[in-house]
Amino acid sequence: IAMRSTISLETFAVNSDQQSVAASVASTKIAIGPLATHGLGAGGDPDTAIEAAKESMQELKTAVAGADVVFLCAGLGGGTGSATVPILANLARENGALVAAVVTSPFQFEGRRRTTQAQQALAEIAKSTDALVHFENDRMAELDAARADASETFAACDQLLFQAVCALARLVTNSGPVPVPLADLLAVLRGTGPCLFACGEASGPNRAHEALESALRSPLMDRGRSLQETGRLLVHVSGPAAMGFAEVSAVMNGVSKHTSPDAILNLGVGSSGDSTDSLVVTIIGRSGKVEKPVAAVSTPSFEVPKRAVEPFQPPKEKSPESAPEPVAAPQPKVTQDVLPLEPVARGRFDKIEPTIVEGEDLDVPTFLRLRLKK
Repeated sequence: IAMRSTISLETFAVNSDQQSVAASVASTKIAIGPLATHGLGAGGDPDTAIEAAKESMQELKTAVAGADVVFLCAGLGGGTGSATVPILANLARENGALVAAVVTSPFQFEGRRRTTQAQQALAEIAKSTDALVHFENDRMAELDAARADASETFAACDQLLFQAVCALARLVTNSGPVPVPLADLLAVLRGTGPCLFACGEASGPNRAHEALESALRSPLMDRGRSLQETGRLLVHVSGPAAMGFAEVSAVMNGVSKHTSPDAILNLGVGSSGDSTDSLVVTIIGRSGKVEKPVAAVSTPSFEVPKRAVEPFQPPKEKSPESAPEPVAAPQPKVTQDVLPLEPVARGRFDKIEPTIVEGEDLDVPTFLRLRLKK
């Protein structure tokens, strides 16, 4: 999707599968790589899709030429979408266009290979785009009942993607009393963490509350619980020219009840320009807490008060009637007395013949003979 400077909208369908391109309702249809793929698709191989894109490079350049804003919508995991979106993003940015991508990742049951290819493509797209909105198919399946037909489930997913593109288009055009600065939009879409997106529409006397409730019921918002972990949030309210300020206030008060006090909320108010009474609430955010800015702490300068210097006065003499201060008695030195035991000369050898060697009785203990203290 390419938006020209006159806010005109052009749609392009790009695919390596000739049958898929023919079934599209886009205004311009481009079947890439007729020689590389013979119009049968890339078969889930990104390398084949790259060869197809190179073969039709001139047509891709013409598609994004002169556009101020380019929206790229694709399903990742296969060959053509995973390989072509980064190429188109680079071509659009080379022309000075603002590039936003709305992509989906495959279901888990589609296999590990498609999941890996989607992750690799998502990393490349993030490098080449100004804004990236990523939806997981497993979460979008919650949009419909568990027992719904497959066609109904895929139609609900397509409707959500269509709402996302339309919401971004409304924000970029900035028509209304409170336009959304482009910097605020990019600050939300360029953030890290999973993207939170919801869109609700309602009409009637209670349209503001009903539109907000419809948006909060989106599975991509985890039924409104994900707003507690949102660091930065963009809320856009669009309605007819007769939309009242009380309705905008009701929407913002309802959103504030689900967000953290530290979250950054950006508001945009647009006008649809028609006479319908529909009111549309769009919520875009990124999960992740916002760290509070740490203010520089400056130490206040102050002078330490000087103590008053008193004149010296000699100490007063004690009167004789005053009682003398008690003096602690000296502690006696503790000594260990020796028991008055008379040593036995020979001990157990007293009744046998002494063993005399060089004039010494060896039966007498050595410490006694040598007069050593025990």
